[in-house]
Amino acid sequence: MSAEEIEAAFKRHEGIGSQVKQAYEEAITKIFVDLSRSDLEECEAIYEEHEESALDIEYIINRTRSLMTKAVLEMNSCFFASNNVEKKLTTLEMLKEQFAHYEGKNWCWNFNTTNPDELTRPLRMRYMDFSLNFMEQQLESQEKELEIAMAKNNANRERIQNMQDERLKLSAQIEQQLSQYQKIKPEIIKIEQTIND
Repeated sequence: MSAEEIEAAFKRHEGIGSQVKQAYEEAITKIFVDLSRSDLEECEAIYEEHEESALDIEYIINRTRSLMTKAVLEMNSCFFASNNVEKKLTTLEMLKEQFAHYEGKNWCWNFNTTNPDELTRPLRMRYMDFSLNFMEQQLESQEKELEIAMAKNNANRERIQNMQDERLKLSAQIEQQLSQYQKIKPEIIKIEQTIND
C-alpha cells in the first residue's frame, strides 16, 4: 500500500473509535439500572435497628446508581485516552480491510488441519528468540567479567614482573658485593692476624 492509500484507509475508518467508545458508554449507563430496593434490604434492617429511623432507599439507590455510573464512565474515558484506543481501533479496521481476502480460506493455520508442530512453530521461534537474547546478554556479561579479569591478570603479571626484576637487581648487587668481599677477604684476614699478634 502506498502512503496515499494508507491515509485514505485511515480516514475511511477514523470514526470507528468514537463509535466503539459511544457503545461502551451506552452499555455502562445500563450497568446499574437493575439496582433495586432488595439489594439494600439488609442494610436497611441494620440501620433501622441501630438508628431507630428509616432510610430513604430510593434516594440512596438513585445516588449510588449515579455515582457508580459516573465512576465507571470516567474510568472508561481514561482508558480510551491513555491507551490511544481510538487510533488503534482505526488501525485494526484498516488491517481487517487489507487482509479481508484471506477470510474463510483454508490456510495452513487452520487449527483443525494443521499439525501441532506447525501450530507451535511461532511459540518455539519466540522461545528461541528469548533464549538467544538471554544467551547474548550472558555472553556480554561474561565478556565484561573476562575484560575485568584480564585487566587484573595483566596488572598482577606486571607486578610479578616488577618483583622479578627487583629480585634480579638485588641478586646482582649481592653477587657484586660477594665478589668484592672475596677480593678483599685476604687483606681482612691479614689485618685480623696483625691485630691478634
